[in-house]
Amino acid sequence: MLAALTPFHNPPVFRAVLAPVLLSALLGPALAQAPDFSLPGLNQQPVRLADFRGRWVIVNFWASWCSPCLLEMPELQEFYEKNRNRATVVGINFENLGPNEVRVFTDRLAVTFPVALSGGNPIPGFELKGLPTTFLISPTGKLVDSHLGSVSAATLAERLAAQEKAGAAAP
Repeated sequence: MLAALTPFHNPPVFRAVLAPVLLSALLGPALAQAPDFSLPGLNQQPVRLADFRGRWVIVNFWASWCSPCLLEMPELQEFYEKNRNRATVVGINFENLGPNEVRVFTDRLAVTFPVALSGGNPIPGFELKGLPTTFLISPTGKLVDSHLGSVSAATLAERLAAQEKAGAAAP
């Protein structure tokens, strides 16, 4: 009876139960789905990561109570303005605030890049360990870089150039 319960002695159980677990452990992120989201924007229109395919995307998680987040907003805006031809920036407010409350901050900081609202909920594919956190998504939709803490426009441009040089845009 014990042999029937041992997965290695019961090939159908091994294939159905353990094989996917072992493959996932061995291949790790290679099997992970590309990050994606569709969130409400400040104008009530959805902001979808998939809509930016074919371009580099800087995804920045921030909150209005986070001083480093607010201090880096002008840097994100500068990067957005200087790199519009090849990249975009999407800010995701990580609080349970409505669009009018978030707009107070984005207007004051003269933010013109798309801003989405997470409602304070985690977004699958984006592991947050603190705020601000910035992710770099390739034109093919693959997460290729992340940074915990404030970033500058120059740092974002350097990281983007390094990823382009390394060929991260290739499928």
